[in-house]
Amino acid sequence: MVVALGSPSIQSAPTGIGSLADNGCTCHGGYSNTTQPIILGLPEKFESNITYDLTLSVEAYSGQHSESAQGGFRLLISNGSVEIQNQSRVQFLDGGWTHTELGNQYRSWNLTWTAPSDNTTTVDFVLHGNAVNGNGNSEGDMWNSFGTVLPGAQHEGPVEQLNLTSELDDTQYGILYAGLIALLLFLYFAIK
Repeated sequence: MVVALGSPSIQSAPTGIGSLADNGCTCHGGYSNTTQPIILGLPEKFESNITYDLTLSVEAYSGQHSESAQGGFRLLISNGSVEIQNQSRVQFLDGGWTHTELGNQYRSWNLTWTAPSDNTTTVDFVLHGNAVNGNGNSEGDMWNSFGTVLPGAQHEGPVEQLNLTSELDDTQYGILYAGLIALLLFLYFAIK
């Protein structure tokens, strides 16, 4: 606990988050099913080279402070091209799209996606969204993820949907256990 108290606190990323958040939010509160990221405007199947207007939205029950941070997102799309409708609110960063500092004042963002020319394939969409209550720290902030595989109009065969879970992978468990062992060793030598 002494080590944890002396370490710097985790800061949010009001100017957007890059590839560090490709697997979910790393700086706001915790994973919660009460927060729902949604992509509106996706068709059941995409047509070649057709443009779709999309709205990214984060619905949540967390409290909001007016005129302060409301939320943020990280969007990954495996194919096609994206045009940002409002560059003061959305930006491209580290291979994905995210909010800007002005954009974190909202829980809804717009962009345009143009489908790839090959409509026999599928396209993966992954949206990580957080709901920020604007109290200046991560307490009370909650995030969740949404993912879908969108087939093209001429796609044949099964479409296996994405499995986005908040569970830790083996590497994360290894880091966690190594940290706990280091903490216990530190405490052992500090007390001894």
